Amino acid sequence: MLVEELETLEGRVRLVVGLVAKLREEKAALAQRIEELQSVVKVHEEQVGELEAARQKDREQLAHMREEREEVRLKVDRLLEEIARIEVSIESGT
Repeated sequence: MLVEELETLEGRVRLVVGLVAKLREEKAALAQRIEELQSVVKVHEEQVGELEAARQKDREQLAHMREEREEVRLKVDRLLEEIARIEVSIESGT
């Protein structure tokens, strides 16, 4: 009876040792996967940073282009006013 119990316990211990070994392997595989995913996340973070920088640059360029457009519009308005004055002076001189 004692021998049977020892054999039963030995079987359980072997089972537990096997499970522990399997869990260690799975833990190592998961640790590797975590490292891989962290690398992917780092790359994505860098890409997001680059995209945000590009977006900011685009916004600045757009603001500059709007300012230039406004300056050109004002110049065109002044030129049209000057043309209108010249036309009036030509017509009144005729």
